[in-house]
Amino acid sequence: MSARRPPARHEPLVSVGIPTYNRAETLSRAVQSVLAQTHRNLELVISDNASVDGTAELCRSLMERDARVRCLRASVNRGPTANFNAVFEHMRGEYVMVLSDDDWLDCNYIETCLSALRAHPGRAIACGVARYVRGSEVVKTGRQIQLTDASPARRVLFYLRQVDENGIFYGVMPAEVLRCAAPMRNVLGNDWLHVASAVARGTAVTLAETSVRRELGGTSADFRKLTRTLGLPRWQARIPHLVIAWHVFADIGWRASAYGDLSWQVRLRLAPAAALAAIRWRSLSWHVTMPAFAALSRRPRGQLLWRGFLALARLAGRSDSQADQVPVGGEPDRSR
Repeated sequence: MSARRPPARHEPLVSVGIPTYNRAETLSRAVQSVLAQTHRNLELVISDNASVDGTAELCRSLMERDARVRCLRASVNRGPTANFNAVFEHMRGEYVMVLSDDDWLDCNYIETCLSALRAHPGRAIACGVARYVRGSEVVKTGRQIQLTDASPARRVLFYLRQVDENGIFYGVMPAEVLRCAAPMRNVLGNDWLHVASAVARGTAVTLAETSVRRELGGTSADFRKLTRTLGLPRWQARIPHLVIAWHVFADIGWRASAYGDLSWQVRLRLAPAAALAAIRWRSLSWHVTMPAFAALSRRPRGQLLWRGFLALARLAGRSDSQADQVPVGGEPDRSR
């Protein structure tokens, strides 16, 4: 890594947090993309969730080579939610963002997002385009969400209606917005709840001039893996969007301080509307019915019914990757 140039006086400190667990190989790539940013005044906070694969040694080496790197290490694996919250707690910058340990940034990502934030003081999030990759190939481009309405309630509704892979979660935001949205709770859809709380505080934009590369797969690609990783009841994987909708309703109704500036009348109207907006009905139908058809596939002549079910699911709008994920066995991905 090249020696760090001194930051210009006017450059605010930007903190980048990477929660990690047992991904030393991809972590190195993520770190390099942060330290190579054109915005120079930054700190990198890595929170290691008690990895056993050489991550601790890599972190020590990184701190020796670049003074901008700080590493935290848990004595036991606390799960991904606690690891994200550890990163949130220790970032000291005026602006902050998080990055997954298997993703990486364009070199102008922070500079571009920061410029968009500083040009509009009421802006809560600026992010680049999420480009989803498998190996070195870009498989798809994430949805470019633009939330510029003056009404906090309409921003929250528009976000929940549009959000899918949630690349906006990896945007840059002012530290005070993070403080309003944090901590994350250990629930399904906690990244959706986090961003919804943030956009209740200000506008959000996706910028075409820069991007974050995101590896496909991972824990969040499968609700059964996700519930196991988070230590949640298995039944929640059968009705995931109803569970998320409940948390959206509770957050807006009474639980999350980010909505405290809204009148009780606005919250009363927004909570049920936002909960409904968070439900993906096709996905919910898939998760409710698919286990029964998957079980039939293991019976004599049941494969025909299973193939027919998959064909109908694809016609109804499910992607091939989703329709082909049969939740029978397998281990959860490594939690961050």
